[in-house]
Amino acid sequence: MCGIYGVLSYKDKLKDMNELVDLLSMESAERGTDATGVAYSILGNMKINKSAVSAYKFNPNIPKFVNAVIGHTRHSTQGDKSKNYNNHPWSERVKNCQFALAHNGVLFNDKELQKKYNFKSKIETDSFVAVQLLKYKNALNFKTIKFMAESIEGSFSFNILDNHNNLYLVKGDSPISLIHFKDEGVYVFASTKQILWKALVDSELFQDLENGKYEHIVLNEGDILKIKSNGKRERGHFNYTESYGRHWYDYGCDCYIDTGYEDYYAEEYLEDIKTVAAMYGEDPEVIQKLYNDGYTLEELEEMIYT
Repeated sequence: MCGIYGVLSYKDKLKDMNELVDLLSMESAERGTDATGVAYSILGNMKINKSAVSAYKFNPNIPKFVNAVIGHTRHSTQGDKSKNYNNHPWSERVKNCQFALAHNGVLFNDKELQKKYNFKSKIETDSFVAVQLLKYKNALNFKTIKFMAESIEGSFSFNILDNHNNLYLVKGDSPISLIHFKDEGVYVFASTKQILWKALVDSELFQDLENGKYEHIVLNEGDILKIKSNGKRERGHFNYTESYGRHWYDYGCDCYIDTGYEDYYAEEYLEDIKTVAAMYGEDPEVIQKLYNDGYTLEELEEMIYT
């Protein structure tokens, strides 16, 4: 359970990008405090600023002329956070651009994919295989993102920014909330609506928010949304398959398939949800009881944040 967030300003009306990104970072800290990072383009080159600290101790340090930023707050599950190369975002160069990527969720076939395609890297984080898959296809576009999203297995949503200030949001089962302020020419997103609104309340965009001068853009599972540097939107799609059903249950019966790793993944995810529930003053034992009664992990996470 991590946090992803970001901003794209296409009319040059946003007065303080650094302040807005900082607000998004701090509100997103409830989803992870092990590391914080941002990515943005300067003169066509991707800049990564990340550190193994919570967002409360992190300075995004975004220059005023930057128009697009993606960010991440990490709750580490695989890959030592003290080795900064394990933290999000990561940058890579392909044929048509340079890009940065961050991920919310947990992948459990990363080792299989790395073996299949002979990927090599010192980076230990499961999420990095998404970068490797895009690099393998040597391009960033709807087709290669579809290939990546249909190759991986687990829980995910991604934010991807290229060095031309084009933003991609890739929606799996992990949440994304996106708002467009058309008058100001600004897109803002975060993992959940609650995080997004709490950040915006203290920002220069609050008046437009209060007056209802915004558009809420819905992303469904399997969506790839491209927001171009000029604010125009394009949509692609990938074939999304429910990870939990595919890996935990046999389609022909109700019997549990004891594969070990998936069970461990579920337990880790459930413990993360119980930790966040406690932060909101909810009894973790209630979360456990609801899970035992048949609520899915996604349903429990949604209940907490809504």
